[in-house]
Amino acid sequence: MRTYFLTRKMKGNKHFKIDIFGLKLGSHDFSFEFDKSLFEKNEDSVIEAGQGRCDIQLIKKERLIEVNFDISGTIVLLCDRSLESFDYPIDIQEQLILKYGEEFDDSQDDIWTIPDGQQSINVEKNIFDYLTLAVPMKKIHPKFEEEGDEDDEYELELVYSSDVEEEETESTPEEEIDPRWALLKNIKNKEN
Repeated sequence: MRTYFLTRKMKGNKHFKIDIFGLKLGSHDFSFEFDKSLFEKNEDSVIEAGQGRCDIQLIKKERLIEVNFDISGTIVLLCDRSLESFDYPIDIQEQLILKYGEEFDDSQDDIWTIPDGQQSINVEKNIFDYLTLAVPMKKIHPKFEEEGDEDDEYELELVYSSDVEEEETESTPEEEIDPRWALLKNIKNKEN
């Protein structure tokens, strides 16, 4: 039997492998440590480095497996404003459902199909993806957070109009009506 990594882009590390074939039905706990080597494998990563722990609760049922990820640690990001590296704390909880089927299918985000008789899974890419998704859109070094965000300076103000203006616009006669619509309006009036 082949081992399907829950990925197609990153070769799996045996360190993140979970043998599911021999597991009995029920809950099983696994724990994985990650460090900068997880991020060095992917050159396009927005995360420079990091370290932490991923606790996985795997609940095996007859036709599916629930994989609950609890990831905590620190990742190193590059500030968008100063280009300085800084530590960013992370605390992530995610769930992935693996159901058995004929062939591997990861087209849905949180429900995947794995082949019947699957021997093992590798959660390395899943951990990497969850960490990448935890990166904020704006990566601002903590020393700049007190200065405020430039976008906050231009907050929109809600402006209210007076009731008088509304009444005036309602009472204005409908002077410019397209003749085609006027004919339709006449037909409507005749029916009433």
